Amino acid sequence: MLLQEVSLVLIAPFQKVVKHRVQLLTTILLTTTVVLFSCKKVATEEEKKLVLKDLFVEREPYNFILGTHAISGSYKLTNSNGLLEQAQKVREMGSNILKISLGKNSPETYGIREAVASKTTLDLFANNAAYKIACDLDFKYIFFWVHTLTNVDWKNNLSRANEKILYDEMYNFATYILNRYNNSGKTFLIGNWEGDWLLIPNYDRNATPSTAVLNNMAKWFQIRQKAIDDAKAASTSKNVYMYHYIEANLVEKGMNGQPCVAQSVIPQVNVDLISYSSYEAIKDKTYARKKSDLTAIFNYLESKLQPKSSLPFSRRVFIGEYGYQAESSRPATFQQQFEESKEIMKISFELNLPFALHWQMYNNEYDDVTKASKHMSLINEQGEKTRLYFLHQNFYQKMNTYLKEEKLKNNAYPNSEQFRAKAIEVLATL
Repeated sequence: MLLQEVSLVLIAPFQKVVKHRVQLLTTILLTTTVVLFSCKKVATEEEKKLVLKDLFVEREPYNFILGTHAISGSYKLTNSNGLLEQAQKVREMGSNILKISLGKNSPETYGIREAVASKTTLDLFANNAAYKIACDLDFKYIFFWVHTLTNVDWKNNLSRANEKILYDEMYNFATYILNRYNNSGKTFLIGNWEGDWLLIPNYDRNATPSTAVLNNMAKWFQIRQKAIDDAKAASTSKNVYMYHYIEANLVEKGMNGQPCVAQSVIPQVNVDLISYSSYEAIKDKTYARKKSDLTAIFNYLESKLQPKSSLPFSRRVFIGEYGYQAESSRPATFQQQFEESKEIMKISFELNLPFALHWQMYNNEYDDVTKASKHMSLINEQGEKTRLYFLHQNFYQKMNTYLKEEKLKNNAYPNSEQFRAKAIEVLATL
């Protein structure tokens, strides 16, 4: 069986007729083995369980807006690799949104052993079964952190030859994804990690990036956008979607007229979407202040976008990261973390954002020696599901039930305005 056929078995909407499920389960067992052996990797028993566990929980193919990350994590709770483990945890929670890394360090971060280090993003994805298995699961929206696995340094050396290397890397990867997930109904969103930190050293928010580096970043993003646009134009695949986003994280600098991604880079790129890593706007503020500041920031970001048609989202800006820390020695901080997270969720619906992604499923700020933790995870270092986990899970369950009932009653899903109003109502009960 071809890999693309395997993928369609794994991700196709499951039939509601019960008698088909036994046959489907058998097919998945067989085809999962094919996927793994075709990638020259033998599945562990843990990985088989991860792929199949809870596979028949049906979620409506709707954008639930709220999601989380499966990017890194300083611990694992099973014998599987970190990617499959976290992807399954995200799915078990009820989310149909997955965000993962395809960066140069992601195999090490996830505990994926490569016999030979990948040289391109496509190599990384195609030659390692874990990435394909995670994305073959029935996630409707999949975010990729993608930079480059080539040796091109976009900051300092963007010769014509290097521009072509970067273009080919992204074009080939985008083409592969579109072909592999043909007729899957999936949407892929490809973007970068916090762009302003890529511009300046040592997380110094007061540093001013040089004009040369700003222009090189703009050129890099132009190349990525063109490669994705060209791959989509050349593809014959149907019912699979792909968009490119730029993530900024020091937007307030731009609003004050200072050089940064939002002020200096985005206006040069006809990008599809803007992701905002929102920590600067959400810390130590009241609900009203957070909403006011986020409203101003997203309006500002939208003013930097070039007009672009044929995009499925009513707004082209979203929260790529939000989250709050808590301290073991201060129990009250966990309640504050819970309430403030709910506030960001509510604001996301009130501002009609297409996504708001919490940081993250597993904690990446945890020291296994000192046991110091910032407690930002949905499942903690001891494997315990946190209040934030159950907040997400309960939201998904209630909204999924709402969608099912509305479709049964009206033979159609609610529109986005109705969904947002219901989401705000549900959050108030959680």
